[in-house]
Amino acid sequence: MAKVRLDSWKSIADYLERSPRTVQRWHGIHGLPVHHFGGSKGSVFAYSEEIDRWLMSRVEETGNAEAGEDEELEAMRKRSIDLTARAQEMWETRSEENLEAIAGLYRRAIDQHPGNARAFIGLANAMILAALQGVMDSSVAYPCAMQALRRTAQLDTKDVEARCSAAWLDMVYERKWRQARTGFEEVLTRKPQYTFAISGLSLLLIAEGNVGDACYCAWEAWKQNTLICSLGNLVCWAYYLAGEYEQALEMIAQVRGSGGNGATLGAIEALVLLQAAPLAASVARVETLANRFPQNPALQGALGYACARLGETGKAEKIFQKLDQMSLLKKRNSGYGLALVLLALGKRQEAVEWLEAAFAEGALWSLGFRSDAILRTLSGFPRFESLLRKAGPPAGDGLHTASSFPSTARAM
Repeated sequence: MAKVRLDSWKSIADYLERSPRTVQRWHGIHGLPVHHFGGSKGSVFAYSEEIDRWLMSRVEETGNAEAGEDEELEAMRKRSIDLTARAQEMWETRSEENLEAIAGLYRRAIDQHPGNARAFIGLANAMILAALQGVMDSSVAYPCAMQALRRTAQLDTKDVEARCSAAWLDMVYERKWRQARTGFEEVLTRKPQYTFAISGLSLLLIAEGNVGDACYCAWEAWKQNTLICSLGNLVCWAYYLAGEYEQALEMIAQVRGSGGNGATLGAIEALVLLQAAPLAASVARVETLANRFPQNPALQGALGYACARLGETGKAEKIFQKLDQMSLLKKRNSGYGLALVLLALGKRQEAVEWLEAAFAEGALWSLGFRSDAILRTLSGFPRFESLLRKAGPPAGDGLHTASSFPSTARAM
């Protein structure tokens, strides 16, 4: 068959059903087979068969490129799933020491596949716990968790674990007590053995002042996975708030025996010792703990409290100045520790101001204000009583007890 020759840019363009400018660009960039008379500036011609073969080759190249892109996208999705699985394994043994690594794995999983809802949920949970344990500044961690959950809602609105994360943020960040209660109830109805929800319920009961049921829920969560240090810490703190100091110390020893030895546990031990033993006998141990974790504000505050109560006001004031400097340097979550020192120095008004700051930060310790023995001297102080009305469910709107939830820890 004779070749059909196209003798101008216009005829080539008509054959391809494109503009002359487009076919000239295709020739210059993509090698459209066009021949020239008398050099590059002379008249042009092309053969239809050569153009047809060029078109077929372009289709094949495009198809191969798209296939390659699909393969790379699939590989990235698989890497995202693998990273999420590794993060989840670490989450099952979470502690203050590995939270940053857990968050990093979830972040990398999201970078590989922005549609990975499970990674967004995991990142939100890691941020919440990092803020509560003082690993991250709450002013950064909580908004990050909120953003992760908003992204999750766009991907999967029915995920039970996302509902649990939202309930946690309702409790520690938004202070929407009823909404948090509803969220934990829904999660535990659908997933009765989910320890993150049970421990969240325990903290909500603490905020209400129901420390007896809080101890029960914390203990049930801890029994399900004794490798999670934060759950052991919660049991210890709940015993402290309940005034069960011997049990608290015994539990602290058990948590340490299982490998837990973070700053939060040290702070809880210091608080227990300040109530359970004479100050003169306990201050050496509190100082040892404070030296081991110099960046933990609650622990430093406990030491400052002990020093002030023993008449070592100069030392207490130096500790306060150090904590205040940490706060000025934007290392937040210092409010509770600062309040303890001021309280022992007899500066109740200033102490309450810092307790209000701790509440605004969403600090873990603010959930225990109603039952915290070290704050008893503030009882009846109007500004503190006003704070208590905000620091938990309103009076007359108490939560159900743990035993009244048909699908919570008591049902296990």
